[in-house]
Amino acid sequence: MANRKINTYGLDFRRSFITKHEVREQLQVSSAFIKKYLPPPAKHRDPSRPGTKAVKGWDARELLQALNSPRFVRSYSTMLADRERSLQQVEEMRSSLRMFDIEALIDDARQLNRKFILHVGPTNSGKTYQAMQALRAAQTGVYLGPLRLLALEMFDTLNADGYPCSLLTGEEYEEREGARYTASTIEMCDFAARYDVAVIDEAQMVADRDRGSRWTNAIARVNAAEVHVCLAPQALDLIRGFVESFGAPCEVRIYERMTPLLFAGTMKDISAVEPGDALIAFSRRKVLNIAAALEDAGIRSSVIYGALPPEARREEIHKFASGVNNVVVATDAIGMGVSLPIKRVIFCFTDKYDGSKTRPLRPYEIKQIAGRAGRYGIYDTGEVLAMNNPDLIRDGMNSPDSKITRVTIPFPSQLVTEDCNLSMLMQEWEALPHVPGFRRESMAEPIALYRVIRRELKQADNETIYRCITCPFDSKSDELVQYWLEVCKSLTSGSKDLPMPPFGDDDLSACELQYSAYDMLHQMMRRFGHEPDFSRERSHLCHKINRFLTEDKQQFRMRCSRCGRTLPVTQEYGLCDRCYYGIYLSKYARTGADA
Repeated sequence: MANRKINTYGLDFRRSFITKHEVREQLQVSSAFIKKYLPPPAKHRDPSRPGTKAVKGWDARELLQALNSPRFVRSYSTMLADRERSLQQVEEMRSSLRMFDIEALIDDARQLNRKFILHVGPTNSGKTYQAMQALRAAQTGVYLGPLRLLALEMFDTLNADGYPCSLLTGEEYEEREGARYTASTIEMCDFAARYDVAVIDEAQMVADRDRGSRWTNAIARVNAAEVHVCLAPQALDLIRGFVESFGAPCEVRIYERMTPLLFAGTMKDISAVEPGDALIAFSRRKVLNIAAALEDAGIRSSVIYGALPPEARREEIHKFASGVNNVVVATDAIGMGVSLPIKRVIFCFTDKYDGSKTRPLRPYEIKQIAGRAGRYGIYDTGEVLAMNNPDLIRDGMNSPDSKITRVTIPFPSQLVTEDCNLSMLMQEWEALPHVPGFRRESMAEPIALYRVIRRELKQADNETIYRCITCPFDSKSDELVQYWLEVCKSLTSGSKDLPMPPFGDDDLSACELQYSAYDMLHQMMRRFGHEPDFSRERSHLCHKINRFLTEDKQQFRMRCSRCGRTLPVTQEYGLCDRCYYGIYLSKYARTGADA
């Protein structure tokens, strides 16, 4: 026994007492491991440090005996071996992820025989129109846009002008007989097809961390003899450099705005609106409140906001464009490409919630929205006004463009295999070091959905789980996430009885949620090889939504939560001034009395 080698694990056993904290730090083990393999620690107060708190630990001799017991030695050795294998796996995973960096995408792009034409200009400069003229002159072509509504606009226009065109979005595929063109959302780009001309719209979105990788992929991989890329001036240097790295010929065409854009000062009250005005707010609630206030004043308005289904949004746009409604009230969803006959843009608010905080509008956001004023061919000039903080809007319009400096690298989905650790793969992708000039596609949302789904789909393979967690839907809605989870469980179990959306159509919010649920269900079913047809249900919901928006907007009017008085449209909080200051003065009086 005297010759037996005693393993001290780097701990100092010359003292009589060793703390739990020392054991955890030195052995690098968890509290759960200690609880399972060591005797319960006792509290001990250090007599040399009177007044200090008692700490948990062990008598040194008792601990030494426990650490050298066969049970602990075996378990600790196994844990160290597992940790070593895990570290090796992580390093191999990082090495694989680095192989799918931007250089691999550029190498693939170099294999394609293409010419690039960059159409560069601000809003209302005709850049997309000119790119589409090239598509019309080609035998085959594809339009790739950021929104279903834009793809639908191109689909309608091309077909109306005698150019047979099919429609391809995440929601539907509508094939036209003899179609030589396709109008598609950027996510649905078919990289296996060969085209004469491809048009990639709103390419400055290449820098967006959530969706930018779709533009990166399209620019690098779309297989067309001519690729026409439409972009804002601030993205020119970035995208030109990216395209030139392919070794492909690149022509740049610069466009100027076709109608002057002027800052016209402040509008005091919405009663001063004129036909052709677009009033801008930054939440659904505020948009509907403004529309209700306009209705009070006898002014008919269309509304556009992100949660509005595409068909319902299309109907609202049609009513404004045809003159049925005099004005449009919209969020910044209006800033992305949709052609509207807008004369003046009026900023009712100058702050927006960006998902984490409420902040002032940035110059590029102001320019994107303001640029919708003064539709060429209808108005000679465009005007921009503000109902508050006019200096921010004026300065934003006049500020120089900040250059876009990063291309978004797509997540390498080809690494999602049966034997990979999917959670670790996504987290290691997020943790990879920064690459100058590039950013990686965010996997934050799929990681969050993986944490929701992993306990429910224990038998599903990684590729199945990945299909589920990358389905695009509003994961900020707890109701939708819960319904998505039920759909995932049904689809992965092979059940033929899929749960139908349960949200009903009793009011506007329910209809919008129900439509979103049908959209998510449709996309999930397509990912599992099914082609459902929910067009009748969607059409019914859109009809009800448009009826809610037409018949009575007063239900959306914002009122004081204390007295019920109607609030001004620019009110930021839910109390009228009388109640707000009454509460403030009452608190002040009580504080003064107490003093």
